[in-house]
Amino acid sequence: MDLDSFLSEFPRQAPPTAVESVTRVLRQAILNGALAGGSILRQEELAKKFGVSRVPVREALLKLEGEGLVETQPRRGVVVTMLSADDFEEILEMRFSLESLAIELAAARFGPKDALAAMEIVDQAAAEMRSSKTPDLQKEFESRWGDLNWEFHRRLYAPANRPRLLATIENLHQLFARHLRVRIATSGGEENPAFGSRKEQIEKNLQEWADVLEEHREMVAACGRHDAPAAQAVLKRHISDHGAELMRRLREAAQAKAGGAG
Repeated sequence: MDLDSFLSEFPRQAPPTAVESVTRVLRQAILNGALAGGSILRQEELAKKFGVSRVPVREALLKLEGEGLVETQPRRGVVVTMLSADDFEEILEMRFSLESLAIELAAARFGPKDALAAMEIVDQAAAEMRSSKTPDLQKEFESRWGDLNWEFHRRLYAPANRPRLLATIENLHQLFARHLRVRIATSGGEENPAFGSRKEQIEKNLQEWADVLEEHREMVAACGRHDAPAAQAVLKRHISDHGAELMRRLREAAQAKAGGAG
């Protein structure tokens, strides 16, 4: 997979401006790993690929830099950022802090329609989980960490009516998912040191997936009762505790890789 595989959507689904179009396509290419960390993004080459001038490309790269997806390096130009285990830990810390605020504000305004909309997303994820005893890796990822998971959290926090807060949380979700997606893709779902062999992980993954969905239900129920402390307690388990386990696996994988290289 490379950038070209994302260009098919560029003319057909282009939003109002070229800048937004270029930004959207590059963002998805980075988040899905088509543009790997360390890749150099040259404005002239990108302009030719998109069939636009360098101006919208330059503005798109500035937007992506603000999102933490690219950075400007001396003598190299614009480069796709790389995420370390420390970066991942910081993202988790920020997620918990900001989402605790979001869920507190949302719980005070949460109504039956909000609960129904959030539970529809949980039910969709649950149906996908039940569809196979050996869950499709992509469906599992999207439900637990990817776009479907973000759609649930977006709907859960929507009653807070804090668009800037929600936009910041969305960016953190994107960075979080990108970090895990790249690590999973690196192994193709097989023998990933961070997660164990796929065969060994099937039952554990199913249980973890079920636990995540149950936590989603518990957060909806707590918000429905306007019980912000209960919702925050579940959120802590949902982000911090699961995140700590992921951090442990990622650090162990990094240490094993370093030991193998030595």
